[in-house]
Amino acid sequence: MILLRILLAIIGIIISTFGQLNADEPQHQQEQGGYAIDLEKIVVTNKRAAASPDEAAEDITIVGEGRIASFPAENLGEALSYVGGVDIAPNKGFGAQSAVSIQGCDPRQVRVMIDGIPLNTQSSGEANLAEFPLENIGRIEIIKGPGSSVWGSGLGGVINVITKDTGNTLIPKGSVSSSFAGFHTNKETAELSGKVSGLGYYLLSNYLSSGGNGPRSDTLEKNAFGKLSYDLKASGKLSAVFGYNGGDVNTGFPDSTWQAQSYRERYGKIGWENDVGPAGLKVDLKHLRKDIVTKYFYTSFDIDTPDARITTKDLLYQLSLNSNFRPRKVDLLVAGMDIDNDAVKSNTYLTKAKSLKIYAPYANYTLKLNPWDINFGLRYDNNSEFGADTSPSIGAVYHFKNLPDTLVRAGISHAFNAPPLLWKYNDNGINTIANPDLKAERAMVYEAGLETRIVPRLWFKFSLYRSDVKDAVETAYNDANQSYKKNFQKVRRQGMELESSLEIFHGLFFKAGAGFNDIEDRATRRIIRGGGKPRQSFNTSIEYKAKCGLSVSLIGYYNRWNESAALEPNDRKMLCDLKISQDWKMLKLFMNIHNLNNSKYWADSFIPIPPRYFEGGLSINW
Repeated sequence: MILLRILLAIIGIIISTFGQLNADEPQHQQEQGGYAIDLEKIVVTNKRAAASPDEAAEDITIVGEGRIASFPAENLGEALSYVGGVDIAPNKGFGAQSAVSIQGCDPRQVRVMIDGIPLNTQSSGEANLAEFPLENIGRIEIIKGPGSSVWGSGLGGVINVITKDTGNTLIPKGSVSSSFAGFHTNKETAELSGKVSGLGYYLLSNYLSSGGNGPRSDTLEKNAFGKLSYDLKASGKLSAVFGYNGGDVNTGFPDSTWQAQSYRERYGKIGWENDVGPAGLKVDLKHLRKDIVTKYFYTSFDIDTPDARITTKDLLYQLSLNSNFRPRKVDLLVAGMDIDNDAVKSNTYLTKAKSLKIYAPYANYTLKLNPWDINFGLRYDNNSEFGADTSPSIGAVYHFKNLPDTLVRAGISHAFNAPPLLWKYNDNGINTIANPDLKAERAMVYEAGLETRIVPRLWFKFSLYRSDVKDAVETAYNDANQSYKKNFQKVRRQGMELESSLEIFHGLFFKAGAGFNDIEDRATRRIIRGGGKPRQSFNTSIEYKAKCGLSVSLIGYYNRWNESAALEPNDRKMLCDLKISQDWKMLKLFMNIHNLNNSKYWADSFIPIPPRYFEGGLSINW
């Protein structure tokens, strides 16, 4: 606490010193809870076409490039841990898997995408957010609640990472950066963008190496990303996205056992789009391949011969057809189809590869009847393994004419979540067994919310939700103590969230939020605990950005994960991180302090977070 008070005093001195520099600076436009740039005036994830977030009946959060840059984070998972209403399970450090929960849902019930490319696998149902670097992200769009009427399987929420645009100048623009941190950690990044003969490009290379917190906890990550665009003029536009994430992550445990995991992930898409009169057309061919090799060492840190070795391979091919049209010039009609072919292989859990096919037409309509925006959605998913689901939704937004930036929204939707294919056909026969009768989860979801800026410098949002889930999937055990996945009758998830942002003066923001989730098995009236689903969460931050290029972000977050006593949880405390940076256009220096208050924190005693450590670095931009 003494260190925290000292740092707060330093921040106060910085603010008083540089506050005058902002006296003549125009007021920042604000996004939901922070700074805004022009791109953040639109959102595409909830309708699959560009639209204003004020039209959305869904609870949407947009995290822009400027705010992401203010986070003391290394990857996508760490960045999202600072976003209110998005709960990231604590991990042991660099490379450790990040699981996400929204509105108390399971991590596999959150659909994760990058530029619309699905990243959830058929082996676990999840996407590992720790694998994705931050440097190529333009913004993150988050739907807190179901997105089944637009994207299909996604009962709990949707996270869509929108990458940076390709360049538009003949002379390339770019940056190189280097940083060093505790635990013998270093990170190198290079970016380059430009345009040659009508071909725009953006390229990223990223490398991270860390000795880790403790024995056998080292990490090596290599990432690459590219984006191309070519203007065909009257014939439309061609685009391509390709990415590679590779990592070797070792994890040592307190009982001297350890785990070595190697992953290789390749994803991409090729697309064409064009405007034909008042209509827009788009065709995308998407691909994902993920190979994971996990080795388990059950004796000691000194043993290099694994006791068990598990390999999995996930494949996805998706063809997406999309069209949009604006009736009456103000309404928005979006219609299209997704055609998926998914497959999963495993040397341990499957004797042969399993695959599924999905055919899913969808349509969404936004009707504008000032001051109302009324949203209708409908999607039909035909899944070759888990049957057919129809996902309708209806929602409305009311804009108050006499209250600035004030609206209320409400919506009702039917949602579903198909479990991963591996759970249905797992034939390991030793510790786990298959359940060929496993069904998709289905839910009725009710949402309501209020957003306002009655006081010019104060933004406030309040949201409520209730999700009645039928056939919820949980782990069960047979008489031989073998685990399997089973559909239970009903689970109710309900809760609320508060978010606020106060601009104390130009460039200085204080933000705070809180969330509560109540998850109950309706058959037994038992509260469901643990499993990466927090019961309470809080977040707060002080963020300052001066005209001279100085930025300071002090961020605190708290999650009560409600894990069982057997895991010896020590999680009822606030974690704080600090980032200070100075930007001189061509040169930027920064310093991060992770776990500022040096908390001994864990939801599971086997995976404590690292103690306080420092990170410093610089980037050269041109």
